Order: sequence, then structure tokens, then C-alpha cells
Amino acid sequence: MERNLMLGLGIFILCSFFTFTAISFRRHRLPKKKREYQRIRRVLGIRGGGDGEEQLIDEIFQTEFKGSDYILPVFFVTLFSALGFWVLFSGRPPLILSGISPDGISGIDPTKLSYSQLSLVSIGMAILGSYIWSIQYIVRRLINLDLIPGAYYSIGTRIIFATFVAVILHHFIQSLNTNIKDELLDILPVLAFMTGIFPQRVVQYLHEKVFFFSKGDKKAHPLPLEMIEGINLFNRVRLSEVGIDNAQNLAEANLKELILKTPYNPLLLLDWIAQANLYIAIKDDIDGLRKAGIRTVFDFLTTGHQNNFAEIATLTNIPSEKLATIHTIINDDPRISTLNDVREKLS
Repeated sequence: MERNLMLGLGIFILCSFFTFTAISFRRHRLPKKKREYQRIRRVLGIRGGGDGEEQLIDEIFQTEFKGSDYILPVFFVTLFSALGFWVLFSGRPPLILSGISPDGISGIDPTKLSYSQLSLVSIGMAILGSYIWSIQYIVRRLINLDLIPGAYYSIGTRIIFATFVAVILHHFIQSLNTNIKDELLDILPVLAFMTGIFPQRVVQYLHEKVFFFSKGDKKAHPLPLEMIEGINLFNRVRLSEVGIDNAQNLAEANLKELILKTPYNPLLLLDWIAQANLYIAIKDDIDGLRKAGIRTVFDFLTTGHQNNFAEIATLTNIPSEKLATIHTIINDDPRISTLNDVREKLS
């Protein structure tokens, strides 16, 4: 009885992290975000100031950061985290300490873990990995004044997604030949934990290994956000919440909306968008341009205006005719002209 009480208390403390961060953001960090947003609007000249602007900003923040909107997502992620911790800590000894040793789960065959019990190991360790990742994710967003209600939904769905991926990974391992299977099962808790942190990478691995997924079909270029310099895993997850999953989405994004809906510095967002526009225009040749010192469409336009295509073609092995054609397309794009105007204002 005493042990169950202590277990429940420990799980409550771990899961209360989500509630405390939501309260902290609402009370202490949100007013600072509002002041920062007002400053950026003045710099960009979006409004002229006055009571009308103040009322508009109040309406925006009441809509985006409404207190009642936090209740359901925080409960959602807390519930699934609590279930995962119960799996990890409820055994004798706890699963998190015993891993896949024969005495890892009470009531098992003393000589061998069953198939279903190994799946339970996968579930528990995947949830732990997701929780550890979530702590870093929430703290970053709290510091960056960006802890919207949707952040908790993202974490909850990630926990569920990682849990099922970890179970599928276990099934996949069981289908392998004996030698490889035994080696992987020995490190199953570690694999499941890493699945909780990087579920998409495990899905990609399984996709590549399953034979009936054709690799010969023609596909459009994926234009991954990983190719944009300065965008890491946390940034990709955050951008996906506003509908930006690849470089094409980023290139077409509305800068002013991103300033409101994300925590990033306007100049940083502008740099990412400018990189994305160059990347979708040049695609696989982007590495060559970067080696030549050309990172964004602004750099590329400057190079074109100076008629340096022959020199760039020599450095990058990209035909000068191709560079000239892309330069003409970019130079005539009104979106790029607008981005350049915004860059001048921000500078």
C-alpha cells in the first residue's frame, strides 16, 4: 500500500511538469511576448499605434493564448505520460531498472520474457524517450515565449505515435533471422527509448527496409527542411505546427504570420525563407552554391547583377545558362521583391 502511494506520488510529480509550465507561461512569460510583438509591429510599420492597435493586439493574444484552451491538451499529455510511467515503475523490480532481464516484470516465466512482455518493454521505454524529449521541447518554448496550447497536443500525439512505432519495431525485429534478432533484442530497451526521441527516423528506416515499398517510382523532390541551414529538430517540429513541413511551404510562408505564430527572430525567419526560395529553385545544386558563398536568394541576385555566372559555374560545376535562367525567374518574382523590402526595414 505504501509502495503504491509513493509510486502514485512520484508519477504525479513527473506529470505535473506540464501543468506548471502552462501556468508559468500564462502568468509570467505571455506579457513579455506581447511587448515584444508590439515592438516588432512598430519596426515593420504594420500599424501606426494608438488605442486601436492595442485593442487589436489584445484580441490576437486572447485568441491565440486563451487560458481555457490549455486545459484539454495539458490533461491529454498528462494522462498518456502517467500511463507510461505506471508501466515503467509498477513492476517488482521496476521495468525501468530491470529492462529485459527475466525478473523484469512480476508474474512472468522465470526463464524467458514472452513476446507480449517484450512489447510492453518497448511501450514503456518509448514513452520515457518521448517524455525526455518533451521536457527539452517545452523548456525551449517557455524560454522563447512560445508555449501555445497546441504544443501540448503535439507532445501527446508524439507520445502515442512513438509508442506504436516502438511496438512495430519490436515486431520487425522478431521477423529477422536468429542471430540479428537476438542481438537487437538484447538492446531493445535502448532502441525503444531512441524511438521515443526520434520516431520519424525509425519510420523512415522501416520504410526503407520493407521490400514491397517500391524504390523505383518517380517522385517529386521532397525538399526537406533539413536542407535549410539553422533549422534543427525542434525548429522542424515547431514549424510543422503552423503547416510548414518542407522547404516549399517555408518559401511560400507569410513572414508576418510567422512572426506572430512562432517565437523566432524576424531576421532569422527571413533568412530561412530566403534560403528556402533558393533551394526550391536550384534543388540538388544547393550545396555547390553554398560552397561558393551563396546561401540565399539575396546572395544569388547580387551575384547575377554583377554578372559573375561564369565564375560561379566554374566553382560549382553548374552550367552558367542554368544559373542565368534561374536568376531571371527569381528576379521577376514579386514575392522576392517584397522579402527584400522587409529585409531593408528590419535592417
